[in-house]
Amino acid sequence: MKAKLVIGLLLVSSAALASDENIASTDARTPINLNVQQKDFVLERMRRMLETLTGIQQSLVQGSPEKVDNLVSLLFEYTRENHPDGLHDSMPVGFQQMSKQMNSQWKALAKENTDAVLIQKEIVTIMSTCNACHRSYRIE
Repeated sequence: MKAKLVIGLLLVSSAALASDENIASTDARTPINLNVQQKDFVLERMRRMLETLTGIQQSLVQGSPEKVDNLVSLLFEYTRENHPDGLHDSMPVGFQQMSKQMNSQWKALAKENTDAVLIQKEIVTIMSTCNACHRSYRIE
């Protein structure tokens, strides 16, 4: 009886491990290997981008589109103050291009613009770039 139990547990464990390996192998995104400081910065910056987009949407709901510039300025301030050395060189060329595109999109959003529809269009453009990047790359 004990032998059957041990064999059963080994089979279940092997199946679980094989399942995890299959999941990892189906992720076709390009891995980006960063040191701890770089990884922490990139993940925090992405969180701040989401928070900024949420804050912008909240400002639009409240009828205060003039707050957009300040919200985006805070994101750029965080980036300037915390950007780790060597990060740019650690990124694949395609990621660098998306990042450059993303920065220009944020700058376009931050221009003094109080037209809620134009702001929303810029947000959609930014989110499209976010989605494309997350479909293409994974941070490791």
